Amino acid sequence: MAGTLYAQTAGDPSNPALILLHGGGAASRMWKKQLSGLSEQYHVIAPDLPGFGRSPGPFSLHACADAVADLIGKSQPVHLCGMSLGALVAAQVAADHPASVSRLILQGASMRPAERGRRAIRFYRSRPGWWYMKAVSDLHDRPTLLAMVNAAEEADIADLLPRIAAPTLILCGARDKECLPNAQLLVDAIPRAYLVVVPHTGHGMPMTAAKVFNTIVDGFLADASPTNDSRSRDDSSMR
Repeated sequence: MAGTLYAQTAGDPSNPALILLHGGGAASRMWKKQLSGLSEQYHVIAPDLPGFGRSPGPFSLHACADAVADLIGKSQPVHLCGMSLGALVAAQVAADHPASVSRLILQGASMRPAERGRRAIRFYRSRPGWWYMKAVSDLHDRPTLLAMVNAAEEADIADLLPRIAAPTLILCGARDKECLPNAQLLVDAIPRAYLVVVPHTGHGMPMTAAKVFNTIVDGFLADASPTNDSRSRDDSSMR
């Protein structure tokens, strides 16, 4: 446990801290290949957000952001990476606590999830029972699922993006049709951001293309000057 959040950790605590925030399905267990693949260079911390897995609820985006800020605590500044739902939380933390975040990675992120994700929102809202929760999600119960869906419908991070001071990597799979149209908008809104689009990958890149994901993340975190005149690239060399 770290604060009120359960967290899986790997690597030497004396190494730079890298906090990984999961999406709306599996909780910290989705980062299995990052906990092993990045732990030589970083102290990797993967929490279950409030209402997921082994962390207490209730769920809300504000509760998640507050809990992550508390988790950072004395470890600051940290590298912070969020996927999908976790990207919304990571962006909020980076905007509200600029001194706490050294570098930021937003993967599979949307500025306003409801704009392009209405089909997914309808799908999640229609899931009727415990079997779905146990099969593909680490949410505690159906009310928590509905709270997450409601939060996604209402989320809009456009106003906070200009307040993000950390060098930021926007990472998106070329097959992530819901998030790809937003990717350049995120880069344009964040002062020190650039975009990497990875061919042949979709929304679940950390799980389905873990080696590529880990290589790009490590390269970004290790680069002394990651932002430059070329604020967008197609990483076709990393397949």
